[in-house]
Amino acid sequence: MKNLSTLFFSRESFIFLFSLAVIHGVSFQAMDMLTTAANPDSITYLGIAELDFNQSEIRKYRVIIPFLAGIINFVFGNLFESLSPWTFEGDFSLGVSFLIVNNLVMALVGVFVFKYVFAHTGHFFASMLGLVSFLTCRWTGVLAGTPLVDSLFVLVILLVLLGLKTNNRRMLIISIFLGPWAKESFLFIAPILFFYASIKKTKLIFYFFVSGVLVFSGRFFIDFMSETPPLLALGKDIRHLSYILIGLKRLFSFHGVYEVFSVTGFWILLILPAVLNKKLKSYLNEFGGYEWWFVVSVLFQALISVEIARMLFLLTPVLAVLWGKIVMDFFNKDQQSNRIYITKQTPDS
Repeated sequence: MKNLSTLFFSRESFIFLFSLAVIHGVSFQAMDMLTTAANPDSITYLGIAELDFNQSEIRKYRVIIPFLAGIINFVFGNLFESLSPWTFEGDFSLGVSFLIVNNLVMALVGVFVFKYVFAHTGHFFASMLGLVSFLTCRWTGVLAGTPLVDSLFVLVILLVLLGLKTNNRRMLIISIFLGPWAKESFLFIAPILFFYASIKKTKLIFYFFVSGVLVFSGRFFIDFMSETPPLLALGKDIRHLSYILIGLKRLFSFHGVYEVFSVTGFWILLILPAVLNKKLKSYLNEFGGYEWWFVVSVLFQALISVEIARMLFLLTPVLAVLWGKIVMDFFNKDQQSNRIYITKQTPDS
């Protein structure tokens, strides 16, 4: 009982439950309102959850989230189906199963976002504000509520960022083995991990090699099950490079500006006091080299993707740190002003 009490009343448990509470309502609304038939990604993952691998040659290898959702649906599907609202379009029980998995994963991501901001600021309130900026992003609710697998990829990214920031080797090793299963675009994150992790390069090469063997063995098995040529997915992945010009045109259009704005929303207004106080440059200079390379990798992923805003969402943990730094500096100045005011108002003894 004492151990359970310690677990449930720890700071991490509070952050997890807080994140889950914030995410759930918006994500349930996203599940209820967004039709999966309009999203080919969701159709793929719903199929994988039911062990149908005759899906997209690119997405069918991202099996962890669909498998977990499939297990929940197998156990509780009948119960969920009995609760299905008449207005819901599609498989409600499987949709709720994805909702549960993605809610829990995103709540865990919230814990790591808080830790990441706190590692930068050492300030509880600033870290909570950075966390809220992540949780209130419109894409957080969409990814937590619909049959997608981005939640796991965001978790891997936080493991890398926080692992590099705090020199946590366990997080980095877990990310090496989990990342390729989350999304193939982990390929753009792996070099950052390789060059900046404080792990011997020989060990890193070994970890990447073992991870690669496991991943490609799994991919070959899935190709065998779906009777797909093994190199077909690789060719389609390379074809994404041809989307760069299209991505640039979209980015520098009104719709592109809207997509960029939709990632941060009005949190972007926090840059104004930083600019007016001439502190923005110092905040940016405090980021490490691995964080800047991460930003570059995300921008590149956005350009080769048809979902610019969804890819730029990956920047929200770094933006959360920036908002946390701005707010922390504001509160430090406010406390200092209050101390000066109180000192002036106190009569001399």
